[in-house]
Amino acid sequence: MYKLFKLFVASFITFFFLSTIGFSQSIDLLKINDPGFAKLGKYKKPPVFFSHDTHVDEYKIKCPTCHHIYKNRKNVWTPDQEVHECSQCHGSSKAELINAYHMKCWGCHKRLKEEYSKADVPTSDCKRCHIPKKNLKSEMKRIKDKMLNKDLKLFEVINKLEVKGFYK
Repeated sequence: MYKLFKLFVASFITFFFLSTIGFSQSIDLLKINDPGFAKLGKYKKPPVFFSHDTHVDEYKIKCPTCHHIYKNRKNVWTPDQEVHECSQCHGSSKAELINAYHMKCWGCHKRLKEEYSKADVPTSDCKRCHIPKKNLKSEMKRIKDKMLNKDLKLFEVINKLEVKGFYK
């Protein structure tokens, strides 16, 4: 009986260690720093920060979901190509550039929320993406906690969706 108890404790410790080892490192937030915004005048909101690694490594979102070059209505961008800023194609006005980002990022989150209402994805609170510098540490903690306590239904929905930004 004692051997069974030791085996149970060892299994529990191993499971706990292995389930948290993938996220023992810190969360890196990528700042969207498109120079096109500076050319179009002052922007009123703080910059957008997000965890690229979480989207790619955890959610397994494929690169062409966000990065694109369209030819004949088909995305021909591949990961071996350079990543362009949105302003290179969508920078004729501030409204067009803001819309390009919102359609890709917010549009994808909106689709997730439509499919799974409990999804912890920003869709209406601007500060969830436009993060003031004073809130960056708490956002990194929020993401780390989210990865340690994964919502498996969210992962399931993400993997089933063929998301192309705002468009279905």
